[in-house]
Amino acid sequence: MLLDLADLFRAALSGPREIPLKDELALAQRYLEIEALRFGTRLRLHWQLPDTLPDVLVPTLSIQPLVENAIRHGVEPSANGGAVDVTVLLDADTVRIIIRNDLPSGGKQPASGHQVGLISARERILALSQGRGHLDTEVAGGRYVATITLPAQTTGQPPTTR
Repeated sequence: MLLDLADLFRAALSGPREIPLKDELALAQRYLEIEALRFGTRLRLHWQLPDTLPDVLVPTLSIQPLVENAIRHGVEPSANGGAVDVTVLLDADTVRIIIRNDLPSGGKQPASGHQVGLISARERILALSQGRGHLDTEVAGGRYVATITLPAQTTGQPPTTR
């Protein structure tokens, strides 16, 4: 667990502005593994990833803050805990990373917080994708949904103009 925390701190404090999607997902997975130790059976994790992840760059710490928000605002305040789902969907032009979490049970509304993680992730995604990527959030079906949409260009290739 301490090694996982060290990896998260290293990623937060240094390193490139962009990393491969597989590495960003690995950071999010390490974070969720730490939280799984803390919450036990109250945290139910579901991963839906393609067999082969696309070779795309994503802003460093763009996914991890979203799963952290899912824990803090969805799972933690609920007496019964909740589920966090991480899904990666691919098509010819885009990669979508979707983080869904249950809303707190018992009628408790999640605290809106200061939205620092959302604002920061949204700005990094927009800037590092030259305005072609975005982060959208919504409440759908009783769950909070954060969706990152990025162009499906491979690493090392310049963006195509349309």
